[in-house]
Amino acid sequence: METMQALKRGEAILAGGDRPLWRNRPFVSILAGNLVAVFGDCFSGIALSLWVLQTTGSAKQMAFILVSYTLISVLFGSIAGTVADRMSRRKLMLISDLSRGILACILALFMFAFHLPFAAILVLICLSAFAGLFQGPSFHASITKLAGKGRIEQATSAVYLTDNIARISGLALAGVAVAAFGGVWAMVFNAATFFFSALCVIMAGPFDSATDEPVQAAGPFQSAADDPVPATGPFQSAEDVSNGEGKKSLWAELALGFAYIRKDALARSIVILNPIIILLFMSSLMLIQVVAIKEWKAGPIAFGLIEMCVPLGYLIGAGIIMALGSKIGRKGWWVFTGVVTLGPVFAIIAMLPRATAALPLILLGGMLFAFCSMMIQIILRSQVPNEMQGRVYGTLGSITGVAPSIGLLISSSLADVLGAHVVLGAQGLCLLLVGIAAIIWLKPLRQY
Repeated sequence: METMQALKRGEAILAGGDRPLWRNRPFVSILAGNLVAVFGDCFSGIALSLWVLQTTGSAKQMAFILVSYTLISVLFGSIAGTVADRMSRRKLMLISDLSRGILACILALFMFAFHLPFAAILVLICLSAFAGLFQGPSFHASITKLAGKGRIEQATSAVYLTDNIARISGLALAGVAVAAFGGVWAMVFNAATFFFSALCVIMAGPFDSATDEPVQAAGPFQSAADDPVPATGPFQSAEDVSNGEGKKSLWAELALGFAYIRKDALARSIVILNPIIILLFMSSLMLIQVVAIKEWKAGPIAFGLIEMCVPLGYLIGAGIIMALGSKIGRKGWWVFTGVVTLGPVFAIIAMLPRATAALPLILLGGMLFAFCSMMIQIILRSQVPNEMQGRVYGTLGSITGVAPSIGLLISSSLADVLGAHVVLGAQGLCLLLVGIAAIIWLKPLRQY
C-alpha cells in the first residue's frame, strides 16, 4: 500500500513538468521562498557590514567574516551536497531555513542589545553560513524533479532571473532601510524572510519520493533501467547505490560523489570549466570598475550605469533562454560561444577611452555570461542523475566559492603594477584562450 502511494506521488510530481511553470505550485512555492530569502540576505549583509565598521572600525574584521564564509564553503560544501543526496531535500531545506531564521534573531539580539564581542558574533555568523550550505544543493537538486525534464531550460532561467531581481532590488533598498530603521530591524527582517522561505517549502507539499525517476546520465552512473547491461565495479547505478545492500556511510557516499565527478567526463568538464569562467568574469568586472574611476574618470551617474549594465544584461540573457526553452539545441556550443566572445568584448572595453562607449559592451558581457553560466546549469540538471546532483552542486559550490576571491586577489595585485586596463585586456585574452581550449579538450560539452 505504501509502495503504491509512493508511486502515485512520484507520478504526480513528474506530471507537474507537463504544466506551465507558473501553474506548478510546488515549483512556484520553493522559487518564491528562495527569492524572498535572497532579498532578505541583502539586508543582513548591509547590517553586518555597518555593525562591524561602527563597532570596530576595522577592515580586518570585515576580512575575517569574508574569509570565514569562504573557508566554510570550501571545507563543508561537498559534505552538504552529499547530505542533500542522502536525506529528504525538503526536510533539509526546512532545517536550513529555520536554523538561519533563529540565528538571525539571535544575531539581532546580541549585536544590538547585549553587545557581545566580535568573536562571539563571528561564531554565530559562521553557524548561519554553515546552515546555509545545505539549502543550496537541496534547492538546486530539486528543481529538475519539480519542473520536469521538459522544462529544465525555463526553470533554470526562472531561478536565475528571480535570484538576480532579488539581489538587485535587495541591495538597492537595504541601505535605505538600514539607515531609516537601524541594523537590528534589518536582521529581524532577514529572519522573517527565512521563516517565510520555510513556510513556502511546507506549502510546496511533499516532493521527495523513493521512486524519483533518475535523469539519464551520459556517464558511468546511467540508470540500470536505461541500460540493459548492468553496471559493474565501483560505478554501479546511483539507484543501486541508494537502494543496494545496506546504506553507505556519509564518507563513503562523499567519496563516491568525488569518484563520479572524476570518472564522468561531462560532470568533470563542468566542474573544471565553470569555476574558471566565474574567476575570470568576476575579476574582469572588478577591473572595469577600477578602469572606470582611474582611466575614464567616471562620475557617479556613469559609474551607476556601469554597475547596472551587467545584471541587466544577465536578466536579458536569462529572459531569452526562458523564452526559447527546449528549442535551444547544441547547448555546449552556446557555452563555448559565450566564453570565446566574452574575451574580445573585455579586451575591447580595456582599450576604450570613455565610459559611455563601454556601456553597450558591458551590457553584452552580462548577456554572454548568462548564456555561459545558465547553459552549464541546464546541462548539469539534464545529464547528472538527480540522486547525484546534490554532491555535484556541493562540490561545484565549494570550488566556485573560493575561485572569485583568488581571481580578485591576483588581478588587483597585477593591476597595481601594470595598470587595470592592461590586466583587463590580458584577462580578455585568457577568456578567449580558455574558450578555444574548452572546444578542443572538453569533448563531452562539445558533443552535447
